[in-house]
Amino acid sequence: MKKYLYKYILIFTTIALCGCNDFLSKVPDSDIDLNINNEKGIAQLLTGAYPEASYIPFLEPRTDNVGLRTNGTHTQLNEEMFYWEDDNQEDIDTPLNYWNSCYKGIAQANEALEMLKAYPKTERVKALYGEAFLLRAYLHFMLVNIWAEPYDNTKQSPGIPYITKPEKNALISYKRGTVKEVYDKIEADLKRGITLVNDRYYKHPKYHFNKKAAYTFASRFYLMKGDWQKVIEYANYVLGADPKTMLRNWIEYSRQFEFKRQRMFTRYTSPDEPANLLICTTESRWARQMPIDRYGATKQTVNEIFNKRGIEGGGDFSKMTFEGTYPFIYSPSLIVNGKYIAKFDELSTTESIGIKPRGIYVSNVLFTADEALLNRMEAYAMLKQYDNAINDYLQYMQGKFGFMPTIERDIYMRTSENNYDEYTPFYGMTLKQLALVKLFADFRQKEFFGEGLRWFDIRRFHLSVKRDTKSKYYFPLEKYDPRKVLQIPIEAQNNGLDPNPRERKEPIR
Repeated sequence: MKKYLYKYILIFTTIALCGCNDFLSKVPDSDIDLNINNEKGIAQLLTGAYPEASYIPFLEPRTDNVGLRTNGTHTQLNEEMFYWEDDNQEDIDTPLNYWNSCYKGIAQANEALEMLKAYPKTERVKALYGEAFLLRAYLHFMLVNIWAEPYDNTKQSPGIPYITKPEKNALISYKRGTVKEVYDKIEADLKRGITLVNDRYYKHPKYHFNKKAAYTFASRFYLMKGDWQKVIEYANYVLGADPKTMLRNWIEYSRQFEFKRQRMFTRYTSPDEPANLLICTTESRWARQMPIDRYGATKQTVNEIFNKRGIEGGGDFSKMTFEGTYPFIYSPSLIVNGKYIAKFDELSTTESIGIKPRGIYVSNVLFTADEALLNRMEAYAMLKQYDNAINDYLQYMQGKFGFMPTIERDIYMRTSENNYDEYTPFYGMTLKQLALVKLFADFRQKEFFGEGLRWFDIRRFHLSVKRDTKSKYYFPLEKYDPRKVLQIPIEAQNNGLDPNPRERKEPIR
């Protein structure tokens, strides 16, 4: 795996030096200074369009996965994210860095699409078109789901600028459009990309938008949109006839890494892991910061998420203990209550010491077969195909934990009506649907613990988050709190983009 990592870092570094930085904060210029005169050069341009930045370090601390770690290391970003404050730092791992990285990748995808017009439409060229469309769709999808309201087909919430061509003119005036308009454009690019992408042209498919990764992305997109039948159709392609064989087997992980838990990332981020579908190398300090941050996973949050939840009314299965199955590690000894899972590798290509070191690269697993199955489970529940939803859940339990709960099926569909106050997506749910969706959301939280994806469930279900803190900077994150939408970067606001509302007055430091 490391030889792939070195290869991709070299490509990323080369193209990043030529890319368009600070998008929507400066005048865009898509004239990327690369000597590209063949299809191989366009393929390299697209390789450099994958995100060079990670969303995990600024989304994970915003979730209910984290708490205050006694004696943890303080950083401005970690604290601001924990209290859902706005951040405008220019540094790796920040919201601004991810915003810029996405728009740089979009610019390179657009440049590739422009260049491809000059080539005959061979199968190879069509495959390059497919990768470019998928990249453009994915990067805009991440932007709209971080810097705009969750999708709701009844509202006209502001979206983010959707860039579809290289801009060569100065003083471009960008418009945010609406979330629905952005989703419509994503869907168009996604459909074109899935039709054209072709795995046979990838030497290392899991570092590109291969077919299964693209279909899993589609299942996530339609899950956010509430188009349940399409979620199922796209997930079916990924999962095949025996989904449990494709899942990340936590029992096996627990055995393999029992005495070397800090090395678990060697398998977690490996392209040889069947569950992994798309892996991206990002410049990030997350692997070294995650164990020591002041605000991170604690004994208390791990106990709540992994030991106290289960099938409501399920007897022995109403609280299932999973903490021993996931190979957790305690934070360094001075941090008395910190815990984490070693999901992230690290490779340094330059001097990586000091207060804010650079040249540190971490693998992010962007799409997995686990997500495809979780998405399908939820879609079945929302279509009232309850037996299919439960069948998928049992496959999930067997493939990951080696057992299946032995309870009557009707018990899965029982829950308290009080949960209607907690889960309030735009499309509404019956009590049976709510019971299953809540159960599946609990397992999503476990599965992607430490990876930032919980934030998207907090947004789409309109979950509230409360902290156990007496800080004067703390206000609970309410269901429809404006802080669930990150603030548009100041530089982009200066270039004409309207800011997101901030109704609550934040305390002055």
